[in-house]
Amino acid sequence: MGDATFIRLITPSMALSVETPSPVTDTDTLQANQSAPQPSPKPFKPRKSQAERMLDATLRFLSSVKVGVFLLAVLIVASVLGTVIIQKGTSGFTEYYASLLPAERELYEFLGLLDIYHTRWFNLLLLTVSLNIVLASIDYFPAAWRYVRKPIVKVNQAFINRQPFRHVAHVTDAATVIQTLKARAEQELRPLIHRWLPISAVYRVVETVNPRDGSTTILMEAQAWNRLTAYAVHAALLTIFGGALVGGLFGHKGTVRMVPGQAANTFVSFGAPDEPVREFAMPFTLVCTDIEQNLLDPRKPDLSAPNTLDWHTRVLIKDEQRGVEIPAHIHLNHPFDYRGYRFFQASFDNFGSARTVNIELRPAGSQTGTAYVIGREPTDIPGLGRVRLADFIPDVTFQGGRLGSASGEYRRPVAILDVLGDNPRQLYAFPPEGLATLGNAPFLRAKTEVGDLRLVLTDFEKVSSGHILQVQYDPGVTTVYLGSAMLIVALWLVFFFAHQRLWLYLEPLPDGTLRLSLAGHTNRNRPAFEKRFQSIVAALPSAAGSALPPDRQMSATN
Repeated sequence: MGDATFIRLITPSMALSVETPSPVTDTDTLQANQSAPQPSPKPFKPRKSQAERMLDATLRFLSSVKVGVFLLAVLIVASVLGTVIIQKGTSGFTEYYASLLPAERELYEFLGLLDIYHTRWFNLLLLTVSLNIVLASIDYFPAAWRYVRKPIVKVNQAFINRQPFRHVAHVTDAATVIQTLKARAEQELRPLIHRWLPISAVYRVVETVNPRDGSTTILMEAQAWNRLTAYAVHAALLTIFGGALVGGLFGHKGTVRMVPGQAANTFVSFGAPDEPVREFAMPFTLVCTDIEQNLLDPRKPDLSAPNTLDWHTRVLIKDEQRGVEIPAHIHLNHPFDYRGYRFFQASFDNFGSARTVNIELRPAGSQTGTAYVIGREPTDIPGLGRVRLADFIPDVTFQGGRLGSASGEYRRPVAILDVLGDNPRQLYAFPPEGLATLGNAPFLRAKTEVGDLRLVLTDFEKVSSGHILQVQYDPGVTTVYLGSAMLIVALWLVFFFAHQRLWLYLEPLPDGTLRLSLAGHTNRNRPAFEKRFQSIVAALPSAAGSALPPDRQMSATN
């Protein structure tokens, strides 16, 4: 052994060797330095400028997950405020603005809380959150992509011991054991969709042999694509934010009043009292065909919200650009969408009117007669022709020979009927108790009689004189809907599927036996995977030649 001296300390479990080296001469050092390989010089990296360092720091800050969560929380709070605080252009904003204190008005106007979705800071917030998602995806996507493209197929016992699920056994007939475990693993892990989509990202089996120690590794992997579902969520959020940004920049909100028989192709937006009323044109025309109000107690002369179940507005959309006419029915919680415009049932006029009227044609001096129900659509009445309801006055007055209404309450109602045909004219129908007023207005008598018959108003279906529709033009709403659908699908893929991996590691031992190690890993839903892992391990007793003693066996753990 030359000049070296060995001191050996022997204990029952180990032997420690301490070697005292011989002296080293200068010649030996010189020869060693000449024979030793010289390290190659490191390539020179130019130092980054201050601007580049600041840019790197900014990008790291913007791509931070913590910053993204914070910005997303701020965005959610801002959206909630935009929902709670009545916004400009919506029904009821004028009354809400009048109820605010002067200090509240100044604060809300300064922060833009009365028109949040159209403020610059909200749109900038959307852009910043989107930028954070893009940068974070760029940072983390390569690591997720490696799970799909480069699975872990070279393992050792240390890797096996780090896995949350593991089991070790001695085997003699390795071929039979491996074949049995692979069949059971395929039964437990292989997705059904792999039959129609046989790609490695869905399910794969990779077998490798280490020529240095003769060990064999078999990887069975299911649903590696699940590692990429987080980026599907990112894509959905970016789609939603993009649609919201388009709506915030180019969208408008306002109201339009609908009265049966009238048409509108514009809507108006009311802001603060000192702001001008804005009017926006629509590329189509709304024609109101009917309005209806479902009252809790129709006998009460009360059109207020507490006595109303629902308001119905029926319109006909005439789109000359596309050459179509589309009927639409709008009522509570049932808006209507067309060409980026959404129409909500928002409010109503607190002024009484009638949807239909019940009249009787009574002979002179009689208390009964033939009954008819007349609405906005013409009704055929024998001896009179086609008749429709033209107008309804809830509290009639006579001013200068003309009819008017003293209030919107049902005090002295009268129905105005249009007789169509070759001899068009107007007729009036008063209730029985109102016929006495005809003596004070002789000019009305001719309009209440048809030959020897008199028109009598016996009943009517109460409704307000007009409905107010909330109009929201949002050119990005379709994109938002698409992003929302994408988000639902992406979250379903994230939480209802998991990336599952099972390794079979077979290595020869010095005593001539083979040690088989099973290891499993999943990125979510560990209880379900544990059951699958135990089912695979259960196939071992009948296939393994021998199992390790209990003190050396590592059972599946959670």
